[in-house]
Amino acid sequence: MPDFPTGPGKNVIEQVRRAQQNHLAQDTLDSPQQQYLTFRLSEEWYGLNVYQLVEVLPTPKITRVPSVPDHLLGVMNFRGEVLSAIDLKKFFGLPQSESTADQAIVVVEHGEMQTGLLVDEIGDLIDLTPEDLSEETITTGESQRAFFEGATNWDETLLSIIKLEGIFQSEGMYSHRG
Repeated sequence: MPDFPTGPGKNVIEQVRRAQQNHLAQDTLDSPQQQYLTFRLSEEWYGLNVYQLVEVLPTPKITRVPSVPDHLLGVMNFRGEVLSAIDLKKFFGLPQSESTADQAIVVVEHGEMQTGLLVDEIGDLIDLTPEDLSEETITTGESQRAFFEGATNWDETLLSIIKLEGIFQSEGMYSHRG
């Protein structure tokens, strides 16, 4: 596997690396503005803080693992490491769709763990401040609010910002929901 991404994430990951380097090079890290990678799941748009992002890849070969929840697609090889691959649409209960060439795996890091998230399409990098986000605009059920930092209007649509710790610490992530 090449050291640099190819396909849908190549330009985005280069922008993310520049953003991460610029943020670290700033004289002050007190800026409330954060950058987010946007992506589509079904017909809805989501964002993820770029500082949790490791890589964006074309969808690799994923090996199914028996007796795991449906949203755990299986495992994949990422630079010699075995990572789990998660279908966020299944996890959030969103409608499923056909696989397309636009699908990608967003490799994220939470704590000491890296995981691949299957998304339908990679969007843009955008800048947001905490004031841009509102909890009132999140349209999911109360039980799913732990998965989101907030939401904002973006490009004439609702953009929900994912909170990885809420997802990875949820009971349903690694066990079947009853």
